[in-house]
Amino acid sequence: QDMEELVNVKDAVLSCATAEDKDGWQYLFPVKNATLRSRLALRCLDKWPLDACLEILAYCISDWGIADELKASLQSRKKELQVYQKILNVQNEPLWNDWQELKKACTDDRQAVMNIILKAKDYELCEEWAHLYPVPREDLISLHREHLLHLLEMGDMEKALQLLQRIEDPGICLAISEQSLDQHENLAASHFLADYLTAHFYANLTAARRNEIQALYMGSKVLLTLPELSRVNYFHLSSRPLLMLEQLLMNMKVDWVAVAVQTLHQLLAGQEIGFTVEDIDNLLSKYAEKALNFPFALKEIRLLDLYSWVLWVQLKENLRGNKKFMALFEFCPRDRILQQNLCPQEFVPPEKPPPKQQWIPDDTEMICMVCKTERFTMFNRRHHCRRCGRLVCSSCSTKKMTVEACRENLSRVCDQCYSYYNRE
Repeated sequence: QDMEELVNVKDAVLSCATAEDKDGWQYLFPVKNATLRSRLALRCLDKWPLDACLEILAYCISDWGIADELKASLQSRKKELQVYQKILNVQNEPLWNDWQELKKACTDDRQAVMNIILKAKDYELCEEWAHLYPVPREDLISLHREHLLHLLEMGDMEKALQLLQRIEDPGICLAISEQSLDQHENLAASHFLADYLTAHFYANLTAARRNEIQALYMGSKVLLTLPELSRVNYFHLSSRPLLMLEQLLMNMKVDWVAVAVQTLHQLLAGQEIGFTVEDIDNLLSKYAEKALNFPFALKEIRLLDLYSWVLWVQLKENLRGNKKFMALFEFCPRDRILQQNLCPQEFVPPEKPPPKQQWIPDDTEMICMVCKTERFTMFNRRHHCRRCGRLVCSSCSTKKMTVEACRENLSRVCDQCYSYYNRE
C-alpha cells in the first residue's frame, strides 16, 4: 500500500512538472498511470514542439491499459499533427515557424494553406487536410476536380475510381465528374469519365447532357478503331462522331470509314444521342454521289476522279449489307461503265516466271501495277510477284502458290496470276 501511494505521489509530481515546464513532455514517460499520462498529453500538446508531440502520442497509444475512447482521441490528435507535419514539409518558403502557427492559419486563412498544398500537387494531403477543417463546397469541388484530373493525366484509372468512391456526397461526385469531362485532355480520360457518369448518374443527367456523354462515349470508341498515330488528328471530334465520320470520308479513309460505321451501328442499337443510323446512311449516300461526279470524257479522268471511283467501289464492298446504300448503287449505271473501262481484259502472265534479275526494278513504278491506284510509300511497301515479276501492293498480293524455280514451297504472287492459274 505504501508503495502504491508512493507511485501515486510520484505521478502527481511528474504531472505538475509536465503542466508547468516548457519541456514538460519529457516528464510524461516516467508516469506509471497510463490514463493520467494520456490525459495530460492531450491537455498539454499545444505547448510542445511537433516531434515531441508525435513521440509522446505514439508512446501513449502503445499502452494497452487505456480505454478505447481515450485511445481514439490520442490517434485522432496524432493524425492531425501528421497532417501539419506534411504541410510544413511541402512549403517552399517557410510561412509558419511551427505547427501551432500553422494550426492558427488553418482557421484564419484556409485558402492560403490550401494553395500551398495544391501548388505542391499533393492532392492526397489536401484531401486529408479537408477532413480536419470544413472547406466551402465550391472549394471542395475544385480540390477534388484537380486531384481527379491529375490522376487521369497520370493514367491511374484505379486511383481515380477510388477517389470518386471516397466522396460521400453524390452531388459533389457528379459535379467533379462532369467538370472533369469538360476539361478532359486525352482519349482514355474521356472514355473513363463518360463510362462512370453513364453507369452511376444516368438518372441525374439532363436529356441533352445524356446525349452529349453518349456521343462522347461513342466517339471515343470510334477513335479507338483508328490507327494509333492518326487518332490525334481526330481527337477534337471525339464528342461529335458523325462529324468525325464525315471528316474520314473527306480524307478518303475508306477502310477506316467501314470499321467506324460498323462500330457506330453496333453502339446505336436502342440508343438516342441526337443522330441515328439513318443519318449515317444519308451521309454515306451524300459522299457516294460526290464520288461519281466525273468529267464528261473517260480520257479526261484525273487521278483524283479515279480515286473517287475507287472510294465508291470500296464503300460499296464494305457496306454491302446496307440495303438503302446498295439501292443507291443500283441506280448508278455510270459506275458499271467506268468499271468496264477501267478494268480491261484479263491479264495473261508470261509463259515462264522471270528470274529475279528480270523483275520490274523498284524505282521504275510508284503505283501498284495491278490495281493502278495504290501509291507506294514508306508504309505501303512494294512487293514483287514471283510469277510475273511486277510491282504490286499488299492488297493485290494476298495469295500464295507453287511457282516454278522458286525455293519456297508456296511463293507470294499477285492476285491476277493466282486467279489465272486457279480458274475453275
